[in-house]
Amino acid sequence: MRRVITYEPTTTELLLLALKRVGNASLDILLGGKVVDKKFRKVTERLRRRNLIFGERQGKRITFELTDEGRVEADKIKLKLEMAKRKRWDGKWRIIIFDVPEKMRGKRDLLRKELIAFGFMQLQKSVWAYPYKLPEEFIDLWKNAGILSYCVIIEAVKIINNATLQKFYFPKIK
Repeated sequence: MRRVITYEPTTTELLLLALKRVGNASLDILLGGKVVDKKFRKVTERLRRRNLIFGERQGKRITFELTDEGRVEADKIKLKLEMAKRKRWDGKWRIIIFDVPEKMRGKRDLLRKELIAFGFMQLQKSVWAYPYKLPEEFIDLWKNAGILSYCVIIEAVKIINNATLQKFYFPKIK
């Protein structure tokens, strides 16, 4: 089984990306003049409750705009899409080892969840591997979350006993 790094953004994430691109807009503009259905109303309400967007009434329309937290979330989604693009392997492994304190359990759990979403493979409980170059924005993400100081990032040319990794990412490499 080959590990294909894919990332399909949700409707919520697509809406955040669209707002990031256009700045601010009403839903009918974002949807190209289509009728706004209940699904999009629920999505905007969920985003508003999470403080990722805010709406401002202008006549019959409500114009939405990203909050600062919404811009950060949109940047994270854009980064996931970028990291999921097919790339040529340069023969190096990027290994992240972390030891986030128990008092920061929420951030540690978020880090694990995000590593999975970005396409990393878990080697051990707090050791994860990825076969492609990490964008600066990826590192900035953890710095801004306040947990980069608990992480060690290693770029390795060879991992002994890495048959599982090789098969997981590159099944045709012998």
